[in-house]
Amino acid sequence: MPSPAPATPLPSTQTQAASEMPATVAPATSAADTTPVANASGSIAFSTRHAYYASARFADLPGWNTDDLSSSWDAFKRSCGVLGSRAGWSEPCAASRSVDARNVGAIRQFFETYFNAYQIRNTDKSGDGTLTGYYEPLLNGSRQYGGAFLYPVYGTPDDMLYLDARRLPDSARGTASTARIDGRMVIPVTGITPGSTKGVYVLDLRDSVPDIRDKKIRLRLDRDRIVPYYTRAEIERGALKAPILAYVDDPVMLYSMQVQGAGKVRMSDGTVRRFAYAEQNGRPFQPPVARKNSGSGQRITVRGIDVEIDVEDESPTGGAGQAGSPTPGDATGGVPATRTQDDDEPVSPLLRGFKLAAATPQESAPAVRPAASGNMAGATSNGPVASKTGDVAAGATANNAPVKRVFAISDPSYVFFRLIPDSPNGPVGALGVALSAGRSIAVDPRTTPLGAPVFVSTRDDPQAPGAIDRLMMAQDSGGAIQGAVRADYFYGFGQSAQAQASRTKERIRMWVLLPKGLPIAARDATLKTRGGGAPTSSADCLVSDPELCVDDTP
Repeated sequence: MPSPAPATPLPSTQTQAASEMPATVAPATSAADTTPVANASGSIAFSTRHAYYASARFADLPGWNTDDLSSSWDAFKRSCGVLGSRAGWSEPCAASRSVDARNVGAIRQFFETYFNAYQIRNTDKSGDGTLTGYYEPLLNGSRQYGGAFLYPVYGTPDDMLYLDARRLPDSARGTASTARIDGRMVIPVTGITPGSTKGVYVLDLRDSVPDIRDKKIRLRLDRDRIVPYYTRAEIERGALKAPILAYVDDPVMLYSMQVQGAGKVRMSDGTVRRFAYAEQNGRPFQPPVARKNSGSGQRITVRGIDVEIDVEDESPTGGAGQAGSPTPGDATGGVPATRTQDDDEPVSPLLRGFKLAAATPQESAPAVRPAASGNMAGATSNGPVASKTGDVAAGATANNAPVKRVFAISDPSYVFFRLIPDSPNGPVGALGVALSAGRSIAVDPRTTPLGAPVFVSTRDDPQAPGAIDRLMMAQDSGGAIQGAVRADYFYGFGQSAQAQASRTKERIRMWVLLPKGLPIAARDATLKTRGGGAPTSSADCLVSDPELCVDDTP
C-alpha cells in the first residue's frame, strides 16, 4: 500500500528569499492584443446569472507576494494537461514549459504576464463566502458479503438513462409528456400519444432537476413510463441494478465517502481498492442538517456540514447492535478487532460544513445478498449481469433473506463509484486530474471554471494566525459546493487530513485568474457597451465548455 499523502500544512508567510528573484518571462503579446482593456485599470466589471466579477490588481491580492507559488506549480501543470488545447489556454500552457518550477519569482511573473485577476463576488456584489474542507477517507471492506460487511459500494447503474434538459420543450416541464429511448439517452417527442407508437413512453419528470454541470437529468424506465432515478431511500431498500465493487462495514463512513466523492477501501485480505466518483442519481444534495443538542446518532462533518445519522442493525431474531462496530471474529477474514492507530486508520468522520439532523429511522434491508459462493465481482443488486470488475465470476444474485437494518439518512442523493489504480497521488477530481493536497479546491463550475487558478484569502493579513492566503487550482466540484464565493479545500488522505477538514469553516474571498486570451462572453459584451456598467448576463457558466460546464442554451 502506498504511503498516505500527508495533509499539506498551511502556507508559509515568510518573505520571498532573495534567491527567488524572477526570471525573465516572455510577454504574452498575442494574448494581450486580444484583451481590450488592461486589467490594472480596475475598470472592468461584468456578471453572469450566478456571480459578479470585478477586475483586480495582483498587488491587491492578500499574500500574493509571499505565497510559495512553486507549491502550486504541479497542480497548475495538471490543469494544463486538460486545458492546454482549449481556446485561450494554449499560449500560457505552452509558455509554462519554459518556467523554472523552483523559481517562485518566475512563476509569479508568469501568472502576472499571462493572466488577469477577477474577484468573484455574489450577485449582490458582496465579496465574502465560505471555505470548507474535504479529504479522501479510508474504509474497511470485503469482497464478500457477510459479518460486518453489509453495505455495498455501487458502480454506475445499468439502467440509468439521461435526458439533456436543454432539449426539453417548455410544454414538457412540470407535466407528463412523451419521449423515446435511444441507447442511454431519452429523446423528447411531440405530437404522439403514449401507447399509440411502439417505443414511445410517458415522460414523467416530477420534481427532477438537471445536473448543474452537464445539464442532464438522470432517469429510469418504469414499465411504460420514464421517471426520475431512484432516491437514496429506494436504493437502500434494494431498488437498484448496479455492479457491486465492495462491501464495507460502516454506513456512516460510506455516506462520508459519497459526499467526499472519493475514497479508499482496505479489504480484509490487506489489499486496498481506490474509488473515484462515477455517477450520481440525479437527486438534489439535501443532507439532514443537525440541530444543537438533537438526537443521539453518529455525527459527521463533511464539506462543512455537520450530519447526525442513526444507524442500527437487527439480526433475523430481533437482536440489535450498532452498525460498523463488529465484535472480534464476526466477519470471516475480517479486519482484526485490535489495531494500531496510524494516520490512515478509519475513524467515524465529521462531514463538509453542515449540521445534520437525525432523520426518522426507517427499516430497510441491504440491497444485495449474494449467492452462497460469497464472491462479489459481477454481483448486482437486481439479478445477474456480466462481470464488470474482472476478478470474480459473474452472475451472483441477491435472493437470500437479508439482515434487517435501520439506516436513517434522509438525503435523497446517492453517489456511484468506479475503481481506479491506487497510487501516491491524490484522488481524481471533476477535472479528471489527480488532486494536490493543499493546492486543489472544489468549486461551483458555473462560477469558477474548472482548471483555473484561484487565489483564496481567509484573512486580510496573510500573517494572521490560521490565515489561508494562497494560490489554488479549481480541479473538483461537488453537490455540497454551490455558490459564487464557495470553495472546498482538499487536505489529502488519512486521519490527520480528516481532522483538518472537519475543523475548516472560514470566511473567504476569491479571485479567479483567467488567461488574457480566453473568450468570456459576459465580459466581452460589457466591454462593447463602454461605460454601460455591468449588465446582468443570462449565461449560466462563466466559461461554457461541453465537458466542464454546459450552458443552458444548446
